[in-house]
Amino acid sequence: MSDSGSTKNNTSTKSDLDNALSPKDNGLDNSILSQVGEKGNIQEESLEEILLQELLQKTTQLQQVDRTISRMQQELDITRQIIDCQTNAIIFTDKQQHIVYANTVFCSLTGHDLQSLDGKKLDQFVMLPDPGQNLETVLQKAMHWGSWHGKVFLKDDGNNQLSLTMSLNYRDEGLHEEVTEGFIYQFTPADKSTATHPDQNSLSLFSYDALTGLPDRLSFQQHYSLCIEQAGIEHSHVGLLYIDLDHFKRINRMLGPAFGDELLCRVTAILQQCGNASGADFVARLSGDEFALILPSPTSERMAKELADRILRKFQHSLTIKSRDIFVTPSIGISLYPEDGKSPPELLRNADTAMETAKTRGGNTSCRWKSDMDTQAIQNLHLENDLRKAVANGELFNHYQPQINLTTGIIVGMEALARWEHPVHGNISPVIFIPIAENTGLIEELGLDLVRVACEQGRKWLALGFKNFTMAVNLSGRLLRRHDLFEEIMDCLKSTGFPPTSLEVEFTESVLIENMANTIDLISKCRREGIKMAIDDFGTGYSSLSYLQRFAVDKIKIDRSFINNVTTNASDAAITMAIIAIAKKLDFQVLAEGVETEEQLFFLQENQCDECQGFLFNKPVAAEQMTNLLRRDSSVALKHKRIIDKFYSIKAQNYEV
Repeated sequence: MSDSGSTKNNTSTKSDLDNALSPKDNGLDNSILSQVGEKGNIQEESLEEILLQELLQKTTQLQQVDRTISRMQQELDITRQIIDCQTNAIIFTDKQQHIVYANTVFCSLTGHDLQSLDGKKLDQFVMLPDPGQNLETVLQKAMHWGSWHGKVFLKDDGNNQLSLTMSLNYRDEGLHEEVTEGFIYQFTPADKSTATHPDQNSLSLFSYDALTGLPDRLSFQQHYSLCIEQAGIEHSHVGLLYIDLDHFKRINRMLGPAFGDELLCRVTAILQQCGNASGADFVARLSGDEFALILPSPTSERMAKELADRILRKFQHSLTIKSRDIFVTPSIGISLYPEDGKSPPELLRNADTAMETAKTRGGNTSCRWKSDMDTQAIQNLHLENDLRKAVANGELFNHYQPQINLTTGIIVGMEALARWEHPVHGNISPVIFIPIAENTGLIEELGLDLVRVACEQGRKWLALGFKNFTMAVNLSGRLLRRHDLFEEIMDCLKSTGFPPTSLEVEFTESVLIENMANTIDLISKCRREGIKMAIDDFGTGYSSLSYLQRFAVDKIKIDRSFINNVTTNASDAAITMAIIAIAKKLDFQVLAEGVETEEQLFFLQENQCDECQGFLFNKPVAAEQMTNLLRRDSSVALKHKRIIDKFYSIKAQNYEV
């Protein structure tokens, strides 16, 4: 009886424990239950002992969990108290901008309690001062960079607006799976967003650029002063790189501000990457497309140059923005404390001067400041003023360089080239005054004036009986952006009486593709009137066959950089031959620029180039001298014919051998 009752009770106890302490519900080890199941004849005392040990273990674990939860709750309460004691408004939102938590300061500023804020979206309270920006864009930037800083307006329940600086941090990685992924916001009064004490060198106290999230010009000046002060104490150096993007205004104008903003953000990421790799962890946006990197003490000229070279290498590759590949290059000016200045304004000014010097050298390069640059900058300023007067008074004029047919040896055209005779300095090279005219916008008026002068001179040559020639004029890219350019060209022709069929308009290939729609429309209109179109400096820009077919121009001019070494450099020779072959297939005329030796001429003739121009035949000359070259009994013209005859004589001798 007792045995039977004991067995029944034991079976009942095991069943109840199986239900009450199953692994799923109570965490009982599978190994223990397995042991019980496999050994049905286990003694009651042994089973109770095992279960008791397991219960004690689980009880201890639960107590530890309770203590942990209690401690976490205390920490959470303390954290909330600390947050609520802050003078700044602080909130947390999820990725969709829904407010998850707000401290008492934010509640007070907006006129809402925490319960009424729950689930509301941030854009109901925060506005950006820039109409072109929205919170979604800001959040995307924060997710990309980890943080964002900028000025905003905070609205209260009465729809009043308070100007604040918002610091935004994104948190996702390394979080517990149950913690909400989202953003932490801190709102600081705008007048307290920058550090006021020289020892407060904390990035969190700086003011930031709204677009890029970088410290702004004011914060740069503050941080730079601290770096110089520290270097003065240590008797060491501080490096400054002043960076400006080449032709950014043109990109912004043609592709739109949104594209330009995205480009600036991409540039920011590149500069931060390069700076971090070189120890220059402070990058600031000074204004527009101008940036500054500080190489803190101790540094050297070599380290500054290496950082500049690193940046230039990064920009050798195209950037893909809005499904469009674009090349952008920087000009970099370098100054070093204390050699190049003792104060932040002086060092910044000198780095800016060095950057402008880099631009005058064609951009996409770096330049260290030198003392004579200030003198050159002043001279350039005076030269700019003089050029304005010269353009206004029509003092610039054309020289003309003959273009030779490589089959007959006769002059078939000439290129009009701008010249400036300064009343004090004499001849000013186009290499100097053309960039000044481009940068100041004078090139538009100057370019059209010289087209009119060329057409007028061409009409005079026609009146003298010289019929079969083409007048080539090279126009700036700034003119191509004008919607009335075709009308301006036609006005030059009509006012001078020069026939459209004798005019050839040239643009460089990089300029032609900047505004494809305008370019194609201009080419179409000009060709309908009989005006010839040519691509100048071919091979130095994009050289895309797809756009070459779309433009359907009349002539391609091979850049002189290939012709210089065409007989000594296999690559230049191959490129030149390829350009000629492509032009022939597309039924374009080909002209080679910069021909200076008979060997270059013979190479071009051998490969069936149509025309050429260069010092071998004649340098650019004034209109009167060009008139003499056009006369049939001119010794210079006969010289051209003798060169052609010499080539064919040599070629005939080679065939006989």
